[in-house]
Order: sequence, then structure tokens, then C-alpha cells
Amino acid sequence: MTDDLPDFEKVPFDPASMPTSSLGLTKAVWYRRPWVLAALSLILIIAISVVIDLPRPTTKAQDVSSQNASIKEINTDLAPCAFAVKETFYIYNLDVTGKLTSSNRAEVPTLLTGDETACSFASQPVFDLTNNLQVDDTASGKHIDRMKSAVQDWMTNFALASIKDIQYLFDHPGDATTIRHLAKQEIQLAAERALALNDEAKAQQVLGHKLYALKIPTMPHLSGT
Repeated sequence: MTDDLPDFEKVPFDPASMPTSSLGLTKAVWYRRPWVLAALSLILIIAISVVIDLPRPTTKAQDVSSQNASIKEINTDLAPCAFAVKETFYIYNLDVTGKLTSSNRAEVPTLLTGDETACSFASQPVFDLTNNLQVDDTASGKHIDRMKSAVQDWMTNFALASIKDIQYLFDHPGDATTIRHLAKQEIQLAAERALALNDEAKAQQVLGHKLYALKIPTMPHLSGT
């Protein structure tokens, strides 16, 4: 018996010509490796985030709309304190001119306490104005932000101090020291109002467009101050 197999063609052995086993190990091209793909995905996500977060030019129409929205919110937060301090001034003028009836006088302490709260940081509108309202930082927005600060001072400083003085004078009528202090608050209220309105006027000049009116009231003169 012979080892030759005459029925088969003798072909030289060539490993490259052999079929690859499904169980064989293949090496991934470097840019297809999992860690490379994960890193590229992360870089892409960061790049997209940076592009999205890049500041975009603000058009005049957008600026006007944004500043009007801020003024509207300022007016909303200002309204309760503006009403409160006007009510307190009205009560004081009635009191010093002898026009308060005995029944009205009985209600005054409760009214003045409510007015004090409306202009203090215990009031939600005051808290919102101070902590939650963010004015867009454009050229006009810088003036509106200063206007907001002036309104805050008007409310939490001078209006609140005026109400406290009037509360004291209701129980201690004619106290000279408190009357002098109240007179100073009256002047400061007018000055702070002028500052706020001036900043709004400057914002309008920057925009070349009229904005919503700031609803900060002119206070009546206090009798005897």
C-alpha cells in the first residue's frame, strides 16, 4: 500500500489561503477600539455643549423684550410695598390732622403691621425681587439692573423705615427725633425714585426704544415734617 493519493492534486501549503475560524481572535483597528470610540463620543458631547452654551448676539428686539419682562416683574414685586407705604402715609396724615375716627384708630395697628411686612424681606414679592429676578446683562440691562437695586432700596430701606417711624409716632405722637428721621426718609424716597427712573431713561436711550413704565409712586407730603 502506498502513501501517495493519486486522486488529489498536490498543492503547496499556504496559511494565508486557509479559512478563518469563527472562533479565531481578530485585532480591532486602533480607531475602532472601544476606549477610542468612548473617548471620541465624550469629546463630541463636550464640543456640542460648548457650542450650545456660547453667547449669541442679542438683537434689539430681543433686548427690548427681555428688559420689558424684567420691568414687568419689578412692577409686580413693587406693587404690594408701594400700596403699603402710601396707605401708611395716608393714615399718618389723617392722624396728625385729627381726622381719624375712634373706630378707625382701633384698626390702625393691624394695618401698619401689614404694611411693614409688605416692605420687608418677610414679604414674598420682596424676596423674589432680591433673589429670583435676573436681568439680562446687556448694555441696557445694566441700567435696568441698577434700577432694580434702587427699587429694592426704596422698598426695604426708606419705605420700611418710614412705616416703622409712623408706627412709633402713632403710639408716641409728636416725638421730635422720630419726626426728623421720618422727614429724612421722605426725602430719600423721592431721591431713590428719581434714581430708578433715571436708570430706566438711560436704558431707553441705549435701546432707542420706549420701555414699560416703572410704577414707583410719588409719595404725598407728610404733615408736620
